[in-house]
Amino acid sequence: MRFPKLTRDREVQFASAMLAVACTLAFAPDAFLPMLARAFLMQWAVLFAALAVWSLRRRRHWTFGAAAFSACMVLLQVDAPVAELPVNTGAADLRIAQFNLLQPNRRHDEVVRMALASNADVLSFQEVSPAWAAVLDRALADAYPHAEVVPGEQCYGIALYSRRPVERMTVHHLGGSPVIEAEITGRGGPVRVFSVHATSPGSLAEHRARNAQLRALAGLVRSRGERTIVVGDLNTVSWDRAMWGLCASSGLRMGTAPRVPTFPSVLGLALIPIDHVLVTPGASVVRSGTFVIPGSDHRGLIADIAT
Repeated sequence: MRFPKLTRDREVQFASAMLAVACTLAFAPDAFLPMLARAFLMQWAVLFAALAVWSLRRRRHWTFGAAAFSACMVLLQVDAPVAELPVNTGAADLRIAQFNLLQPNRRHDEVVRMALASNADVLSFQEVSPAWAAVLDRALADAYPHAEVVPGEQCYGIALYSRRPVERMTVHHLGGSPVIEAEITGRGGPVRVFSVHATSPGSLAEHRARNAQLRALAGLVRSRGERTIVVGDLNTVSWDRAMWGLCASSGLRMGTAPRVPTFPSVLGLALIPIDHVLVTPGASVVRSGTFVIPGSDHRGLIADIAT
């Protein structure tokens, strides 16, 4: 079927615009607006694939070619610095659970029950308000006697609880956001665990602040040679250039599934992966998964780690 000239011209224009969008998503520099758009690469790929199917059925060949090429080009960008899987999948000796609580969340008892039921050795919490801090201390103190809690009112309070002996706990401040470092004894010796909540990049200034925090975190990780685990809400997707920069300069690699979304969690579903567990060589994630946190806008993470 041949389209009239005007329709074909418009189709070519639409196909060209689609390719321009895909090229921008794939090759734009690490700036604020491209970063926001690139966070949703998986959704862009689904959109382009749907357009390809629709245009093929309608025999709109220019649109089909552009949409199929755009979907492939975008999917090629969904690449992350992933850690190698361990050979011995039964070697895990440390379980870590990650909870972004959502500061206004009032479903305290349900969250506490879930934390205790996780059977995790280490619990990492973000958005810990003074009210949440009181709830966690009261409910977890017996089972998790080693703790560091830094409550805050601006959604950047943080807490780390451990039932394993802790050699030391230190609070670092990266660009105004607290980061907790704990040294835990693993099977092969000391293991450092960082609980992190990076700034949400909702503006240009916050985007720069988050990137600066991740660079500073990389410096903390590489400052000592011990095996290291980073867990938390890093506010960057797995394929973002900020994540690649963090991993390249620190030796960290992603231990959890890089494409499994954790935010925003609505009815148990989420769109983008911004909560992560990362490990340096010598530690490896054997198993990992996500779960619904009652009342939160994030899904939780749980990871079994061989140390």
